[in-house]
Amino acid sequence: MKRAVLFDVGDTLILGHPKFWLWPLLLERGLTPDTSRLREAIAAAYAEYNRRHLEAISPELALPVWRTFHRRLLEGLGLQDHAEEISSYLAENWQNPKVWPITPGAVEVLTELKKRGYKLGVVSNWDGLLPGVLEAVGLAPYFDYVAASALEGVAKPDPQIFRVALHKLGVAPQEAVHIGDSPDDVAGAEAAGVTPLLFDPYRQNPQAIHDLREVLERV
Repeated sequence: MKRAVLFDVGDTLILGHPKFWLWPLLLERGLTPDTSRLREAIAAAYAEYNRRHLEAISPELALPVWRTFHRRLLEGLGLQDHAEEISSYLAENWQNPKVWPITPGAVEVLTELKKRGYKLGVVSNWDGLLPGVLEAVGLAPYFDYVAASALEGVAKPDPQIFRVALHKLGVAPQEAVHIGDSPDDVAGAEAAGVTPLLFDPYRQNPQAIHDLREVLERV
């Protein structure tokens, strides 16, 4: 019997693709990104973020990492002349929920799972901003524990971050399900003995669920 549901955040509870949070900012400024370079730009930006995020254990340390992430992304999209201004704006407005668009169905699913009595947790490769981000978008009250990799000192796919969350929630591995979008989510959960559920909000992976509301039928 399942007693707990764990969630990744980026591209699971919050949509990370630039078209959902960056494109509106560019439109306001009359700017057009070079989308032919989008995949490479995203890969380069995340490579830099992943290299540094475990060191970013506080907002003060995390914001410079995000500024670099945003500059790399904007430069990769051919917007180097605007990279400093926009990255500064995003850093100053990191608690604005418009910067972190919630995945459709997320609030509905979390509300229903709470009603059903599940313990809810986050297991996410994220820096020290994560608790504040969840507060900003209104999701923090749903969770009994938030395991951010930078704050735990270990990142997925290492199963240890799952074990931390399970211990804090007071549940055994076989009593938990983890929903996430990446191979690291699946590998880490399985290594910890947690049942993984692969999610793809962009409907590109036929093996994944594409609507978070499907979680309610799977737990």
